[in-house]
Amino acid sequence: MRISKRIGVASFLILFVPLLIMGAAAVAQTLVLPGTVPSFNQAYTDGPGGWGDCPLGANGCPDQVATTGCLVTAFASVLAYHGITVYVSAEDSCTGRSRSGMDPGLLNDWLRTNAGYGRCARDPLGDCCLIWERLPGVELTFHSNRSDVGLNPVASVVIDHALRQGNPVIAGVHWGTYCHGSTQQTEDCHWVVLTGKKEESYSIIDPYNPDPTSPYGIRTTLAAGVHGRYVIDRFVVVKKAPDFVSIASPDTSDLLTLRREQPTGASVLVLVVALAFIAAVIVVASALGGEGG
Repeated sequence: MRISKRIGVASFLILFVPLLIMGAAAVAQTLVLPGTVPSFNQAYTDGPGGWGDCPLGANGCPDQVATTGCLVTAFASVLAYHGITVYVSAEDSCTGRSRSGMDPGLLNDWLRTNAGYGRCARDPLGDCCLIWERLPGVELTFHSNRSDVGLNPVASVVIDHALRQGNPVIAGVHWGTYCHGSTQQTEDCHWVVLTGKKEESYSIIDPYNPDPTSPYGIRTTLAAGVHGRYVIDRFVVVKKAPDFVSIASPDTSDLLTLRREQPTGASVLVLVVALAFIAAVIVVASALGGEGG
């Protein structure tokens, strides 16, 4: 009887411990950002404040947000997630109204008036390429995925670490052989925002929604993008600049000022504890002083 019990326990351990380990590994692969990344549609043209028809770039760039604004739209989502806002005066706004906040139209207008676009080698005219360093309030780290069929292990580790740290990732992707029929471009055909991971599947916001009446992008996965299964080419980890938050103000010459963040809940707790400790020391010192007198 004792032997059979031992064999039963051993069999139980052999069967279920690996399952527990596998289950723990699966749970470890679930990554969720601490907040929700707002979703924007680059092709939003038919609605209040629609930005899709707004000119993209500067100095005669012939593009529009709806056609080539996926990268700016992706950054608008991530900047909004980080709480970064900008101000645009009426004369610089595509809408003809002064505005503040964060959406693709606002970010595009702000970049257009703050030297945020430059000339690309492939641009026939105008300044149509985003100058990454001009983006407000964030720090960027650039990486490449050296695989044509999926994520290589190094890229996967970098992306997972960024998501664990609460930082969204903007990725240039391709699908099929070429981006689309009118170009020979084979990489960075489109830009999406990586917002999480479940097992081996990355959740994304696809900034292209073919519905022009919707201001929202499409929440999906890399394997089920708007244009099909996406393969990452290069990617950018977007981290908020430390200790600063943007304020939109019409009174500033550069349309963007930075100030230190208000104390967080943790900082307030530390301050309360410190004050309580000081009060306790004062009480003890007074008591000792009374006894000595």
